[in-house]
Amino acid sequence: MIRINSLHKMFDEQPVLHGVDLEINEGETLVIIGRSGCGKSVLLKHMIGILRPDSGEVFIDGQNISRLKGNDFVRLRMKFGMLFQGAALFDSLNVYENVGFALIEHTNLKEAEIRERVRRALESVDLAHIEQKKPAELSGGMKKRVGLARAICNNPRIILYDEPTTGLDPIMADMINELIIRLHRQLRVTSVVVTHDMTSAYKVATRIAMLYEGKIVAQGTPDEIKNTKDPVVRQFITGAAHGPITDSGNNRREEYRNIGGEK
Repeated sequence: MIRINSLHKMFDEQPVLHGVDLEINEGETLVIIGRSGCGKSVLLKHMIGILRPDSGEVFIDGQNISRLKGNDFVRLRMKFGMLFQGAALFDSLNVYENVGFALIEHTNLKEAEIRERVRRALESVDLAHIEQKKPAELSGGMKKRVGLARAICNNPRIILYDEPTTGLDPIMADMINELIIRLHRQLRVTSVVVTHDMTSAYKVATRIAMLYEGKIVAQGTPDEIKNTKDPVVRQFITGAAHGPITDSGNNRREEYRNIGGEK
């Protein structure tokens, strides 16, 4: 369903993705783990075409997304639903307008049909009869679920989740995990979840991939990742303060200080 070949991306001459190779199979839930700021969200935004690679290719259902323009690009994007960090709702729009946004902007559906699809999407995330509320009237958990309703309203084939449990208490986070699993089964979609929450990763994933220093360094089932001997992966999943990830970072900082001292 999704194939990424040698993807490179940098910002202000700082490499973020450094040759990512990854394949995501139709119907699976792939969870991408890694430290905050390692490029997980950047990778996700390349999959949906919000960002374009400096080099490399992203194929969605056999189409090179980097070569698509205009209506062809819009049609491909309509295969996606995306839950952004913090839900990313439009503050000036009510819940109905937020959830139905893509349908209102990019389809010729009649208003009655859009209202029905918005209603069904909200019911799917256990939120009914809140269409007229504004985002400011919603709790953090409700905003996440409204964002999820927007992601599924256009009947996507692929759903992308960017840190779906960040900022939520453990109970609400588990409710979001349960929703991800339920929607995956009901809609039979391909799901990609970006997170550093290992509780969430183990619960929702059929496969886990770790992003480190701009590359995918490990892949496997939740059990394989949980029982890995790889020291980099092991340090991350156990949350250990000391190990190759932090030690290498400390060594680099020491090198930078030495260089500065020589100057």
